[in-house]
Order: sequence, then structure tokens, then C-alpha cells
Amino acid sequence: MIPHSRPYFDKNDTDAICRVVASGYTASGEQARMLEQIVKSNLCRKDAVAVDSGTSALTLALRALMVGQRVKRVGIPAYACASLLFAVRAAGCEAVPMDCQMDLRLDAEKARALEDSLDVVILVHPFGMIEPLVNQAWSCPVIEDIAQAAGAELDGKPVGSFGDISIASFYATKPWGGAYGGMILADEDICSHVRRMIHPDTADFTQPYVGHHQLSDVHAALALSHVKKAKDELKRRAQQFKWLDACLPKALVESVAHRYQGSMYRYIIRGQDRAKDWLLGLHQAEIGAERPVQRPYDQALGATCMGAQQAWLDCVSLPVLVHITEGEKSIYKQGLKDCF
Repeated sequence: MIPHSRPYFDKNDTDAICRVVASGYTASGEQARMLEQIVKSNLCRKDAVAVDSGTSALTLALRALMVGQRVKRVGIPAYACASLLFAVRAAGCEAVPMDCQMDLRLDAEKARALEDSLDVVILVHPFGMIEPLVNQAWSCPVIEDIAQAAGAELDGKPVGSFGDISIASFYATKPWGGAYGGMILADEDICSHVRRMIHPDTADFTQPYVGHHQLSDVHAALALSHVKKAKDELKRRAQQFKWLDACLPKALVESVAHRYQGSMYRYIIRGQDRAKDWLLGLHQAEIGAERPVQRPYDQALGATCMGAQQAWLDCVSLPVLVHITEGEKSIYKQGLKDCF
């Protein structure tokens, strides 16, 4: 089976881990601070805090915003990773789903209609494609989630430099993936609040929430290694996108707009109610395609987002591997030919 995604590790990665282990210090320390500095510099941010996951980063960012202001209703994309929903719930907030349009980015008109009722909005660059709403003014704080789009640019500026707060992920399959980890990037005030929530042994007992959320130096070293080679891996994904363009019918190549605007994290094809049948055929052809989103969560929140529901019925994400063998490419190409 050609896997849907597969992290690639080289000698630089194993050497980075070995150096940390050999140092005898594997908790959060020098490697985590180095990672904060590099990512902060890359995204032109004032401050950064490395934590144990992207989901934790989002929850902690929301809790930091709660200091001194009301944060209850949080707008989130309806067609996105379920981690958004669970992070909002973990912060004690109410998630409000925002529907997508045909190109899988937010329906701007519907999102703006909700704006006055929201205390915070979370904007995601879906599947690596640029979400243009991050470059617009909002009446509430904006959290920009760059988990799937790290390394991309909008109007000559890096994604992650637009929102009031940015969230990064270092999960194994992400563009900056190592194994586990996340980061909050914001001004010094927000990051100061976050730091007080990630060290229980030194926390003030009056704080409403504190947890063990430090990023270990083992995970930080692996993330550092991948951040350094992210540009090369982006080029490799771009090459595989072009290869898929050449292997697929024109209608599928054109089925999702803006595919090349961003980090080229996922190659998604779309056809009217075709996802179920396509997945069956692709799996029979030994191609590990997946749904881009396992299930939309709008109905669980008492809403119906027709764009998200239709996207779930229509869309399939094809494997994009930064390192793929010629044998795998041969199997992959034949499988696509058989299916399409």
C-alpha cells in the first residue's frame, strides 16, 4: 500500500536525537528554546512558546486570551481537523462552525455574518492552501493556525505572521513535522500568560488552569531538524503535485482551485458524491488515499453547514510523499490509471 503520508528521517534527524540523549538532558531546555527562536524569527513574531502539541497550543492560546477579557464563542472552520473542536472545548469555550465554499476555504460572506457574535475566530489554511481571510481586519482576535501550511507565503509574508496569535504544529506528518509538539506565537503578554500555564511546579495556586505542556528537547531537536529542511521538502511536494497533475484526468486536476497557493500539503480531488467510490477503488489499487476530514462536526454543534457536508461526500486526498521510490511511483501511476 502506498501510504497516505509518511514522515522521512535522515542521518541529520538521528544525529540530532542522539546528541540530546548523549547530553543527559531530555526535558524542555536548550533545544526547545532554539526552536522557539528560529520559528519566531521565521514568522517575524515578538515571542514564542513551544509546547507538547498543536492542540495544546490552541487551547493555551484561548486561555491566555481569557485573561482580562470575555472569550466564550469561538468561530472554527466546519471542514477541518477535529482537534480544533476539542481544543476549543478544552478551553471551556463554545465552538461555532463556519462553512466552506467549493474551493474548501471559508465562505467569506457566511463567516462575516457570524463575526459580531464571536469573541475569537480561528482561521486555518486548509490542507496547505492559503486562507485569504487572515489578511483582512476582524472585529475580534484572530488565531491563525498554520499546522498544515507552515512555510507558505501570502503577499510576500510568511503565513503565521497575520493573526493576533499563530499556532504551529510539529506533528510527524505536518510540513514542520518531527514527532510531537506545537507552538504559540504572539506578543510578550500572551506568551507570558502561556508560560505560567505550562509549569505546574512553579505555578501560582490561584490560576484556573495549569498543566504539564512543555516540549521535550527530544521532540524539539527533531522539529528543529525538519524546520531547517522544510524548503527542500516543499520543493519535493511541488514536484509530486506536478507528477500527479500529469497522471490524472484534467477534470480532476482542476477540481480544486488554488492547489498550488500554499505549502502543497495535501493533493485533493473533488467529484460530486464520489469520495466513497473513489476510496474503495484506490484502496483496491494499493493507494492509501483518505478523506481530507474524517467527519465534519457541524451537526454535533447543532448546525448544518451544507458546504462542509458536501465536501465530505466529494473530496479525497491522494498520497503526497516527500520521498517516494521508483517502484512506488510505478504502482501509484498504474493504480491511478485503473481508477480514473
